[in-house]
Amino acid sequence: MTNDMAALRRMERHLLGTAQEANYLVDLSNVVRDRALGGGSARELRRLRLVLRALRESTGDRDVTVHGIADNSLLHPRHDGEFPDPAEGALLREWRDRGLIAAIDKADPDLLDHARELGTRVISSDNFTGHRSEHPWIQGDREHFLRPEREEGGRVRLVLRDMRVFADREISREGERDTLKARNLLDFQGRPRSNVLGRSWRCPHPDCRPSPAIQRGKVVCRTHRMLLTDTGPRRRRIQLKMFVDGTCHAWENITEGPEGQDREFVLGRGHFVRIDECHLSGERRRRISREHLLLICGRGALWVLDTSTAGSRMRTVRPGGEPTAWRALPRRGTGAAAAPGERAPRGFGPDDEIELVPGVVLRRSGQRWPEERAEGVRAKPPRRPAGGEELTSPG
Repeated sequence: MTNDMAALRRMERHLLGTAQEANYLVDLSNVVRDRALGGGSARELRRLRLVLRALRESTGDRDVTVHGIADNSLLHPRHDGEFPDPAEGALLREWRDRGLIAAIDKADPDLLDHARELGTRVISSDNFTGHRSEHPWIQGDREHFLRPEREEGGRVRLVLRDMRVFADREISREGERDTLKARNLLDFQGRPRSNVLGRSWRCPHPDCRPSPAIQRGKVVCRTHRMLLTDTGPRRRRIQLKMFVDGTCHAWENITEGPEGQDREFVLGRGHFVRIDECHLSGERRRRISREHLLLICGRGALWVLDTSTAGSRMRTVRPGGEPTAWRALPRRGTGAAAAPGERAPRGFGPDDEIELVPGVVLRRSGQRWPEERAEGVRAKPPRRPAGGEELTSPG
């Protein structure tokens, strides 16, 4: 083992503690845990050696440098037994302490921020699906990601990746999985812990809408780390995402009525005030009616009627397929003059999108367990007018 550790230490000349000066970025947790690169252990630093060798060969640069970022969990001493030699875990911690690698709770956000700002290529087999809302540049990228692949004889080569374009609901669902994993809310088979997520919880801290997490086998508030009290079954929620010119800027959660009863909600101009005017101009905002859509939520499904003055339309966008033609939404008819089909709402499915006004689109999120808070906005806190409008139940 002494010779093996000496070989691993020779990698140090390629490691840089700052991303700005490195030639490449390495997703350390992904590489070290990638069994497809060879070896029989769950974690092996030898895989990093193979990647660095492939870099030297592909670039012709014997002094090529990388900035490696790892999740803290990769370095935790309790996992040392998963390496061929427990000294490998200790070596990783030494590298962190000497500033040769970076280790944080979740490596992906920093890794992608560096790649976006610096244009440096990332070595990883991860699709980063859950991060594509914050990093839309990943969609369809063919220049910035390299995947290590094992060849015959055990050598590794680096292949330029096509990151493909993922549907928004896939991005939402994978982002939710990343969040649940960080909160220890996936079981040993990677499934959401519905026994926790399907319940409502109360935090001892006043005015807290808690997000549950599991810590040492107990359900605690993710923010305050205090034990939560189970207050009964949680009503099912559907999350709606608000897009302006292709980018999601805000979202709303709507909740079913008690015991699965249908509930009606009005969505209109007041729900878009949280989006900054640099994204949604006052002129376009005013074209959204105060009561633009009537949404009917129940039994896990969603239906919609148009109640606007300008009219709205819907189309279906299935992954890998061409969008259907836009169709006008049925309008909410009243009185004897209403046409026979006007009052029948249309189903609003996971692959559908609704255009309220040109460039302003509503889609369903892929999340199954939206957070307790009813609304959100990207990058800055929500803004409401005085006495601001909320999703309301008509009548």
